[in-house]
Amino acid sequence: MKHKGRNVIWSVGMDKCLIEALAVQAKNGNKVDKCFNDKAYTAACVAVNTRFNLNLTSQKAINRLKTIKKRYRVMRDILSRDGFWWNSSTKMIDCESDELWRRYIAVNPDAKAFRGKQIEMYEELRTVCGDYQTPGSSEEHSDTDGTESYAGASEYMHEESQDLPPPRDPLRRPSKRSRNSDPCQEAMLVVASSIRRLADAVVQSKTLINTEELLKAVMEIDELEEAKQMYAFEYLNGDPVKARAFMAYNNRMRKMFLFRQFWWWK
Repeated sequence: MKHKGRNVIWSVGMDKCLIEALAVQAKNGNKVDKCFNDKAYTAACVAVNTRFNLNLTSQKAINRLKTIKKRYRVMRDILSRDGFWWNSSTKMIDCESDELWRRYIAVNPDAKAFRGKQIEMYEELRTVCGDYQTPGSSEEHSDTDGTESYAGASEYMHEESQDLPPPRDPLRRPSKRSRNSDPCQEAMLVVASSIRRLADAVVQSKTLINTEELLKAVMEIDELEEAKQMYAFEYLNGDPVKARAFMAYNNRMRKMFLFRQFWWWK
C-alpha cells in the first residue's frame, strides 16, 4: 500500500480483504437496496486496518467501493452480451470468437482489462456490487451509502440496477392462469406452497447459529485482540458451516482454526 499525498493507493490484497469483509457484512444483513450501512463500513475498515496495519476511515472504503463498482459494471456489461459467458473453472470470461472480443473492445475499451484475465472472488463481487440482500431486507429502507452516485461512463448507467447474469440456462415464463381455473387445483397449489415454505424454514433452522454463544466462544480465545475478535465473529456469523465447525472444537482447536482461516494474523 502506497500513499500519494492524502490519497491511498490500494493493493490487490487490500481490495480482496475489503470485498471479502463487505460480502460477510451483506450476508449479515448490513446491505439494503444495494447500500451498505455504517456498521458494514466500520467492520470492513477494521478488517483492512487489522490485516495491513493501517488507519483508514470509512470514507476511504466508500471511495474504493466506487472504483470497484465501476469495474464490476464493465464486467457485468460484457457478460450481458450474446457470445460471452462466465467460465467457473478458469475464472475467466469466455467468448465464442476472438473476432467478437476485438469488435467489443473496439467499442468498449475498458473491457480490454478483462480479456484473458482471471477474475478472483467473482461470487463475492456479485454479493458486494450486485443486488444481493438477505431475505426480508427489501422491506426496510436505507439512505444511500454514497457509492451509487459514481459517474462512470454513460454506457454503464442504464443498467445500474442489474446484477451479473446467471449461467445461461433457459428460463420459462410462468404460464398465465386460466380464467376458468379449477378451485380445487388452486387450493392444492396453496397447500403445496405452504408445505414448501415450512420445509424451507426447517432447513434454515438447522443452519442457524446462536450468535451469543458464538461471540462468547470467540472472546474466550487467548491473545486475540478486540478488533480481531470482531472480525472473526462477523466472518463466522456469515458462514454457518464454518461456525458450526468452530463451535465443535475445544478452545485450543478454535484458536488453531481461526489462525488457519486468517493466516495473516500470525
